[in-house]
Amino acid sequence: MEKNDKNMQIIIVDDEPGILFLHELMIEESELNGEIFTFSDPEKALKFIINASESNNPVLVLLDINMPRMNGWDLLDKLDNLKIRPNVEVIMATSSIHKSDKEKSRGYKRVKMFLEKPIDIEDCSRINKLLHFNES
Repeated sequence: MEKNDKNMQIIIVDDEPGILFLHELMIEESELNGEIFTFSDPEKALKFIINASESNNPVLVLLDINMPRMNGWDLLDKLDNLKIRPNVEVIMATSSIHKSDKEKSRGYKRVKMFLEKPIDIEDCSRINKLLHFNES
């Protein structure tokens, strides 16, 4: 992904409305640039991500783990099973403090970082540096 790409889509997926609001605010106040989309329903987010992945533009997903109907792991598995393009990268942003969740996230190639929510400006800066590091 290219740093500060105006065509980047940033997709926040979390079932808590307060977290969606806070994460959107943190991203808007940070160095991260891109069009922000929020989803409380992971199934709707998945459909959006599938469509967004069809372009060559980078897609960054901030994904919670524990959500009803479809959790973050289910969504990641669907992205892999559908062979979604590598322009979709994921940051796990979760309240889970289980070491096993952090370890499990390492098994997904598209997961680039595991953060405890809520994210803050410093986390956004770390994400921005990661995106810069991945520039080609």
